Amino acid sequence: MIVVLAVPGLATAEPVTDALQAALASPASARQALFSPEVLRRLYADRGHAPLWSAERVAAARQALAGAAAHGLRPADYHLAAIDALQGMRTPDARADLDLLLSDGLLLLGSHVRHGKVEFGGRKPRWHLLAADADLPDRLQRAPSAQAYVADLVSALAGYPRLLQALVQYRSVAGAGGWPALPEGPTLRAGDRDPAVLLLRTRLTREGMDGASDDHQTLFDPSLEAAVRRFQARHGLDADGAVGPQTRRALNTPASARVDQLIANLERRRWLGEAPGQRQVRVNVASFTLDAIDGADIALSMRVVVGRPYRPTPEFSDRIRYLVLNPYWEVPPRLAAQDKLPLIRRDVGYLAAEHIRVLNGWGERPREIDPADIDWTRMKPPLPYRLRQDPGPWNALGRIKFMFPNGYDVYLHDTPARALFAHAERGFSSGCIRLENAPALADWLLGDDSRWSPEALRAALDSGITRSVNLRTPVPVYLLYWTAWVGSDGTVHFRRDFYDRDAPLAGALASPFEEIGP
Repeated sequence: MIVVLAVPGLATAEPVTDALQAALASPASARQALFSPEVLRRLYADRGHAPLWSAERVAAARQALAGAAAHGLRPADYHLAAIDALQGMRTPDARADLDLLLSDGLLLLGSHVRHGKVEFGGRKPRWHLLAADADLPDRLQRAPSAQAYVADLVSALAGYPRLLQALVQYRSVAGAGGWPALPEGPTLRAGDRDPAVLLLRTRLTREGMDGASDDHQTLFDPSLEAAVRRFQARHGLDADGAVGPQTRRALNTPASARVDQLIANLERRRWLGEAPGQRQVRVNVASFTLDAIDGADIALSMRVVVGRPYRPTPEFSDRIRYLVLNPYWEVPPRLAAQDKLPLIRRDVGYLAAEHIRVLNGWGERPREIDPADIDWTRMKPPLPYRLRQDPGPWNALGRIKFMFPNGYDVYLHDTPARALFAHAERGFSSGCIRLENAPALADWLLGDDSRWSPEALRAALDSGITRSVNLRTPVPVYLLYWTAWVGSDGTVHFRRDFYDRDAPLAGALASPFEEIGP
């Protein structure tokens, strides 16, 4: 018979073992609601229904559950109240319930720390384990402590622990009262003398911005201007050193809102998991940037244009499998009806000017139709015709598109609209990602293929011939929406929630279990 160490004042293990077996034999855990009863049945059966949590380990296990708060998760979601209510009880049934609740709570917490509490890209909390969590029971049994079990599941990516530290910092600021809000008023610039400058100094100092502290100085001096520029850079704003409407809005975002933003982005990091792929492409839609990553190094960075708020770029991952040089642009039916049809009705010559052909059918040899033969004024969506733009400098996809076939019909591509990259916020597309330097990304992706030197790629592009180029090894691509992150130098960065996704995610993370249900 399996026996745990006897503890003075507590029942011996045998009655607790019997109570555990009886509790798990119940079809619906009569005494306590469990998240993963089937997993627990297998876990405890494998150990002969011996308790997992001796008296010496109970306090540490409870502390590990309470530590969920450090990850922006709710400790109450993991049976904490029921655990606290049982800790003073000595009956075998109570000890069995305590053991089960600790194990059940830690299994779910481990899954949430590893994969996220909220379904990827959604708003619904998850109260069950995933197929990828099959190793959690064994990890829980083998870990030297509950804290070690949780710590071993935390993302190994450097950005996650840095976000945890930022959450501690901003919770401390919010707990101390946050920072003052600047009143509405004219733009503040270097050289201005205004009472609002005192508030500006206090506001920046509360967040730890260097160069702003001079509590009695109402002059907007060069050191304050430099501090404002640093603040603007950290928030993705035009770093002009002046406090205009956009900068004032960012300054007046409460510290508590920044806490929620950090919590939401910790969850997004958890969705990413270990981000498999030594070489990978990451697009942060919220910061309008792309990074090509090679191991621990960022090999290439560039600005991107992403979807408008009413045509947002989705969050998902896939693999870039091939490139198309000098591509045609097949106008998506939705865009053809919503964007192109009004322009064609206004002037049918628009099609020729934009090198767009009207085709009948989606096969390899469609029949071309003369636009003048169509009564566009009577045309109603969806269009019965296919619109296709010829390759060339006018083409909306530029000279290269990067393909990772997906259900969203979203991809990366070049663009002739170069002026858009000068904007700080670059939400101008219909969902696809336009690249500032598509040839550089192509060179990086094809770097392991001796057939495609930069010179060979430029020659193929200059030929004007449409062709596909398969990558020797598909490269993972991650379309992310990170509105907060911490750089390697410890600088905390925030971005405006362009798609209004933060609040619903933070709300789902804060939703009590009893309001959602398993």
